[in-house]
Amino acid sequence: MLSIENISTGYGKKQVLFDVSFEVKQGEIVLLAGSNGSGKSTLLKAIYGMLPQWNNGQIIFDGENITGKPTAVLLKKGLLYIPQKNNLFEDLTVKENLEMAGLTLDKRTLQPRIENALSIFTALVPHLHRTPMKLSGGERQLLTLAMATLHQPKMILVDEPFTGLSPQNITFMAENIRVLNQKSGITILIVEHRVKESSRIANRVIGLKLGRVFSEMEVNANFNFNQLNSVFV
Repeated sequence: MLSIENISTGYGKKQVLFDVSFEVKQGEIVLLAGSNGSGKSTLLKAIYGMLPQWNNGQIIFDGENITGKPTAVLLKKGLLYIPQKNNLFEDLTVKENLEMAGLTLDKRTLQPRIENALSIFTALVPHLHRTPMKLSGGERQLLTLAMATLHQPKMILVDEPFTGLSPQNITFMAENIRVLNQKSGITILIVEHRVKESSRIANRVIGLKLGRVFSEMEVNANFNFNQLNSVFV
């Protein structure tokens, strides 16, 4: 589904990523883990064409080279990026946020897609006429995810979906990410510093350290969460 091949980039003259390579298979939930400054969010931006490549690295999505493609093109191809902050229209209701997210869709297409999103994220249904300010942190993140699904992406890149959430809301959000993956088959790449909680829903954990991939772990019945300590050493 997604192949990252020898990606190097950074900001100005400061290099952050050094020849990063890994793959994400169709239908997987993959956690990209690492300490602050390891390059996790930078990598998502590089994948989504928001940062230039500094060498001959390539990004292959769904069998096509998308290196350097504009974000609008990537969205049409089924790749969607959810940044960490500023994803909602605070003065609009939940229903209106969903309608705004699907503004580029015709009305005959939009309404069934909203109904489908609400059938997956049922916790939003009682709050359709509330503004995001009146939602819990978990419900706000859920709305962001529901808005993303309106475009029927093949894959979603999610940056720090658990930031600022209580333990209860982290569990709530993680379970809804799992449900989205299982019901829709959407492939998900998550950047998150709450590694233990995130890894409970992941198929694999890829560890970044100082801008380089240094570990890759399958999450299965024999997975030992203590292995994750190496990500932050």
